Amino acid sequence: MVSIVNIGILLTYALIAIGALIAISFAILKLFSRSGNSKKTLIGISAFIAVVILSFVLASDNVLPSYEKYEISSSSSKRVGMGLYTFYILTTIAIIGVIYSEFTKAFKK
Repeated sequence: MVSIVNIGILLTYALIAIGALIAISFAILKLFSRSGNSKKTLIGISAFIAVVILSFVLASDNVLPSYEKYEISSSSSKRVGMGLYTFYILTTIAIIGVIYSEFTKAFKK
């Protein structure tokens, strides 16, 4: 028997999914409506995908014996490693970008 709470939760999930689809579709429409901005956006998305692929290649799928009790598979270990490498690379790029921006502002004046 489905209670009113379960129906409300399912309805909430459906509304969140619909809202997310609408938001993504409007973003895609705006992306292709302006050609100058779409080129920059596609370059950014491509760079992010390249970082994720590089992180996946660099990540190891080794599971230490101390983690076997948690039933961690080699694929989940590789995904976690990929996430960590992605975080490290993107954080490094962001820090370098901030430092570069500050130095160019300081020496420009």
